[in-house]
Amino acid sequence: MNEDVTNTQLLLLSPLAIIGGALLLSQLLGVILQKRGLPKLYGAVIAGLLLGASGLGAVDAPLLSQFQELFNAASALVLFEVGRKMDLGWLWRSRQQGAALLGGCVLRGAACFALLWAAGIGLPAAALIASIMIAVNPVVFASMAAESNAAGVITYAGANALGISNLLALLALSLALAWERSHGAGVAVGFLDELGRQGGQLALGVVVALFCYGLYALATRVAKAPASVRPGILLAALLMDLGLCSVTSSSALLSLLLMGLLLRNAETRENVFQAQIKTGQDIGYALLFLMSAALVRIDHLFQWYSLLVAVLVFALRIGATRLALVRSAAWSGTKKHALAMSLCSLVGLGSLVVDTSMARTAGVDGLAESVMAALLALNVLLAPGLTWWSLKLAGETHEGENDA
Repeated sequence: MNEDVTNTQLLLLSPLAIIGGALLLSQLLGVILQKRGLPKLYGAVIAGLLLGASGLGAVDAPLLSQFQELFNAASALVLFEVGRKMDLGWLWRSRQQGAALLGGCVLRGAACFALLWAAGIGLPAAALIASIMIAVNPVVFASMAAESNAAGVITYAGANALGISNLLALLALSLALAWERSHGAGVAVGFLDELGRQGGQLALGVVVALFCYGLYALATRVAKAPASVRPGILLAALLMDLGLCSVTSSSALLSLLLMGLLLRNAETRENVFQAQIKTGQDIGYALLFLMSAALVRIDHLFQWYSLLVAVLVFALRIGATRLALVRSAAWSGTKKHALAMSLCSLVGLGSLVVDTSMARTAGVDGLAESVMAALLALNVLLAPGLTWWSLKLAGETHEGENDA
């Protein structure tokens, strides 16, 4: 009898069982919400808040760290898909639209930096956070677009903006990290030395991507692999890319985005990768957002000054994006509103997305830490709903058509 009780306790305390149970709860809640016309991703939000730091504490940072490779693999698929949606030909031909999307990234970063500095946050920390505010969260946008079966000019532009924003944020973050690490207390390294180290990690990420994509292209051509078999070979190449980036401390973000870019813009053969892994990506979206929600502390929203700054930053990002779209004549006013709103989500300080070169992010403390925590809480609560609503506003959602 005692042995049975012990075995039951061990089962309930199993880290894998806890993650599995949390994912199961998020999926069940998501289905219930979806049947009521609400975003399915909020199932992961509710499960994360209930079981994470703001609730029971069953899913915490130490437990999640045991499954870092699993989360990295899920993120690899998301990042690859971000790169695969970037159409370099369209960005070049539609220069006004491409310039507007790029301008939105620059304005978001500059406006957030000015606001954070005016709010009393030091220059290094303000630059660090502002560089991250450039990026749009790929999990939120991609999952909302997939869930609502969105398609159209705004969804297409938003998918391209995702890749641009994350690439730009990575470059800005490298500069900010080099500045912070070279000006911290007791640090002997110079700015140019640290910047060179950051640049080396980016360059190595490019080399890893070219090597792994080259292996994929060579293997599929030598074996004359049919379209139905190539997704498995590509998935193996993606995991190899992620592993090489991990052991070399190179930029996994840049490398995986580049893998997607190469498949979209360099590969001329039929691609069925997306159709083959749709279910895996949907689970990956839920798993990654469950992790984000589990680490959020809602009590940070009760600190009025930090909350005020966070709300202003959140709103300013949307406003800056909308301002950058003013001169583009390609979209109507309503479409521009929808596009700006759809890019409202943000990523976290330590997880610009999976990138081992960013694992040792500079620590922010005091007001900066409190504001960032409030921003992440707002992002979990508001961003999925706003993104989902903006795609509806654009008139590009087609829910249920995949199941018809």
